[in-house]
Amino acid sequence: MSVNRAIESLLMRQDLWRGQPEQQVASGYDTGFPELVDSLPKWPAHGICELLTPVPGVGELGLLLPLLRQYLSAETYQPVALVAPNFIPNAQTLAWLQLPPEYFLWLDVTERREALWAMEQLLANGSCPLVLGWFAHLSLKEARRLQLAAESGNALGFCLLPVSQAGNNHPVPLKLALEPLAGNRSRLQILKRRGGWPVPEIVLSGVMVPGWYALAEVTLSSPSNVVAGPWEHAQESDRQVSNYHD
Repeated sequence: MSVNRAIESLLMRQDLWRGQPEQQVASGYDTGFPELVDSLPKWPAHGICELLTPVPGVGELGLLLPLLRQYLSAETYQPVALVAPNFIPNAQTLAWLQLPPEYFLWLDVTERREALWAMEQLLANGSCPLVLGWFAHLSLKEARRLQLAAESGNALGFCLLPVSQAGNNHPVPLKLALEPLAGNRSRLQILKRRGGWPVPEIVLSGVMVPGWYALAEVTLSSPSNVVAGPWEHAQESDRQVSNYHD
């Protein structure tokens, strides 16, 4: 076999890392921050991304705000699913942020198994190509199941986790850690990414989004104010009996 043919044969392998250039041409939505152009210009097209924070509400949804705006401006007429969020979504603030509240599906589930099962179903069946789920921890098996579901449904999922989960070895394409700094700045660490090395620190500005959730000022009269729109099939899947096994 000639040298050129041997190289071509190697480049055909799916388990061969070809370095940083492959990262730059990856498909997906723009991350939307100038500081991320060199290290993380786009989110993965599908799969599970883990976003770790010291406490909830320190800018993780502000980091995803450009993604949400791009997704909801694409006229896909499909919802963004919020699975077991730590706080009640605020419909008025979503509208203020130019995010149509009627395209957010809020799954207010308290049992961890039900939340995992619901996220897996939404990712796999294609009803919600973008799913955000809040969990205290994930096992290797659970992360693998969510990753396989996202690949099967060609969906993108974000698992929002505490920073104590940073040492896991989950088979996901992207793992990030975010922590707040003074002056409305945040430190982002890329702990793991497909096609590139980890990045220890990227300083972002304007990630904190005030009033994302209703804390005291706004009380939603019913979850139907948020869970409304042309995707009843996604709601039906949430009403089924949970059978998620660890």
